[in-house]
Amino acid sequence: MKLKFPGILAVCLLGGVSFVQAQVSLAPMTTFGGGDGWLTPGEGGYTYLGTGSLERGLAYYNSHLYLVSRNGGNNIRILDATTGADLGGLNTTGISGGTFAVNMVSVGADGAIYVCNLASPLSATTPFKVYRWANESAVPTLAYSSTTVTAGRLGDTLDAIGGGASTLIVAGEGTTGTGARNGYAILNTSDGVNFNGSLVTFAGTPPNAGDFRLGITFTDSSHVLGTAGTTSRYTSFSGTTGTLLGSTTLTSTAERPMDYAVVNGLPLVATISTGDSRVRIYDATDPGNLLLLTTSTASLSNPNSNGTGAVAWGNILNQPDGTALATLYAMNSNNGIQAFIVTVPEPGSLALLALGLAALACRRQVRL
Repeated sequence: MKLKFPGILAVCLLGGVSFVQAQVSLAPMTTFGGGDGWLTPGEGGYTYLGTGSLERGLAYYNSHLYLVSRNGGNNIRILDATTGADLGGLNTTGISGGTFAVNMVSVGADGAIYVCNLASPLSATTPFKVYRWANESAVPTLAYSSTTVTAGRLGDTLDAIGGGASTLIVAGEGTTGTGARNGYAILNTSDGVNFNGSLVTFAGTPPNAGDFRLGITFTDSSHVLGTAGTTSRYTSFSGTTGTLLGSTTLTSTAERPMDYAVVNGLPLVATISTGDSRVRIYDATDPGNLLLLTTSTASLSNPNSNGTGAVAWGNILNQPDGTALATLYAMNSNNGIQAFIVTVPEPGSLALLALGLAALACRRQVRL
């Protein structure tokens, strides 16, 4: 069968795209944990990572990781992002209330640290709370407390974007409770300290109730990606109205925690499977149609029946040769924290090389 030139060109260009995607790689950060890039439960006698479903939240800022652990109380530990060494904990004075008093963590662009409780379901006696630390030395303040923003469950996911008075926080709604809906809570602030909240909902389904419960991330200040596993939902919001823009069937049904970043001009989404702890990176140029780029090889599968954990992009360093190196951290509850170095080549040179290879291949095909 002979292909017409446009058909050949399409095939060749697809091959070029695949070539570009194959160049994004991730490798274990050998300085982290025991030298294999994985701080496993109890490694080296560390008590704040175990197998009792007590650790669910992880975030990065300025060479530090923030780990939420309820082992022995309400703890937000500060870890060295290069080695995983424990550097101490945040002050937790005055924190109380909720199904769990502390559960998830995120950090604003200004370095303010936000930790939420788990309210399951949110009620008059179990408000959803978000605490704020201005810095690592600060005493926490109650940034937000509500008994009415939703009738469902809040606190399994948390993400922040912006800083100061421009800070936004998102939390995905769960299905626990009468009247659970198919959206997420957006918190905003006029002073960078005190927050107001509203529930973004969608007309019709999908998204379905709980679709943002176990993984959520901003892509910008008006767009959110989320998942409960199997399918990623890409949405926009304005006020309390949400719009579904696209959906992607993920590689694994257990991919839930996720985080978004732009590295070397390439939008990326990283996920972790709560079934086997494998980390995947997707091209998010079109966030409604994620394309798999690479998958980690090592796995660990201590049971995680809650499907909880966290993914956090870290430092991004542009290299003299045009490549960029980004750190990436992923925690699957009961399976510890993994640290990676992600390499993203220079977009311009890769695109030109891929197109050159595609054109050469097409030329050869046309001559046949």
